[in-house]
Amino acid sequence: MKNSTKYSLFLLIPIMLITACVQTNNDKSKYHRKMPYPESDLIASFEWTSEPYKYPGTGSDMHWWTWGIDDAIYVLDDDGKNFGGPINYAHVLKVTGIPPEHKVETVTDFMEIPFRKMMPANKLLSRYVDGIIAVDSQLYVSIYDYDWNLKQTLPYFDSIRPRMDLYDCYAGVKDSAMLRAMWFAGSYSRNYGIAGIIKSSDFGKTWTNIPNAQSPRFLGPNFAGLTFVNFGPGYSDVPDELFPYVYAMSNDGSWETGDHVFMARVHKDSILNRDAWQFLSAISDKNIPAWSKQEDESFPVFKDPGHVGHPTISYNKGLKRYILGIYSDVVPHKEFPTPQEWSSWDKASEMQLYESKFPWGPWKIFYNEKPWGGDKHTCYLPQIPNKCWSNNGLSGTIMFAGDYVGNNNEYYALMTQSFILKLK
Repeated sequence: MKNSTKYSLFLLIPIMLITACVQTNNDKSKYHRKMPYPESDLIASFEWTSEPYKYPGTGSDMHWWTWGIDDAIYVLDDDGKNFGGPINYAHVLKVTGIPPEHKVETVTDFMEIPFRKMMPANKLLSRYVDGIIAVDSQLYVSIYDYDWNLKQTLPYFDSIRPRMDLYDCYAGVKDSAMLRAMWFAGSYSRNYGIAGIIKSSDFGKTWTNIPNAQSPRFLGPNFAGLTFVNFGPGYSDVPDELFPYVYAMSNDGSWETGDHVFMARVHKDSILNRDAWQFLSAISDKNIPAWSKQEDESFPVFKDPGHVGHPTISYNKGLKRYILGIYSDVVPHKEFPTPQEWSSWDKASEMQLYESKFPWGPWKIFYNEKPWGGDKHTCYLPQIPNKCWSNNGLSGTIMFAGDYVGNNNEYYALMTQSFILKLK
């Protein structure tokens, strides 16, 4: 993975000009485009300290995480297979130890739960899993849907619908027009919403509260990529000002490119109760959030049009900072792209890292990498498990995946890479 060349142009510039550049977020040697938020006044630099490491035998992506009460990291992942197990669109892995000295094993491949055969018959949706959180000895997982009901796929509704029950719904499609329509809908991946939240009381082996065809949509498209803000094992060590709530967030648009990040909260004992959820609806001049029971009153806590993929927040206890990881394709996805735009999707990605004293911001950027993964790889969804931070908060490990398109799938796995931070 290529490191940023952010200081290379400074060597010939006078010291006074260097100081001026460091104070602006429009420094072209550091950021490839004008970034939406100012530079961090705490973190001076981010630097990789290891090469990317692929855990042997893993072959899936996304890798949402939580820190279990048993001190293990539980990883929820999408698509593919791990350790020779079955191919499926949902898995739970258990990670013990801290990378690079970690061990990974499968908890479940969800083969006993036919998520995609329990969907509304009058909707053209594709079902996946995303966020996971451990509260005490319970695990909760959000189930989310892509919306395939697009202009490009409407003529083929009757033919596509039965295929949505399958892992590989494209298999055996001979109609080239239909195949193009399906590939477009799948690559666009427009958010539809959260179908429900499932629960496990035995560390992921079995699950209850499974959404079925009659279940009402739990949350709408602004929260379809729902993921949670984690703290210590089993949701311990929560700052007093946030307790007893669990905080969740999502981007809008699609998993790879949206415009905003929205935030919600719910009492830690009421996660399955939709009526208990509250949505951040405003932030005062003193940075105090207001919460509403109305989902449509949500106010974004982050905005970067076209460059907001699934967000993740890690709590750096050593620095007392929330670290926001943002990934997106360099070329934003949209419903009516030109052929050139569509052919450019997924070919290069960028990663942004921000810090804040609060999980709702205000955010300050301290690292941006494009292309993330260099010229040979396309990486996505950076996540920093809280357990992977050093005690002083100055080093850690990012977990990610990559290469779900193209001929090189080397990074389509549970990937880790270590880094250090330097403070100003």
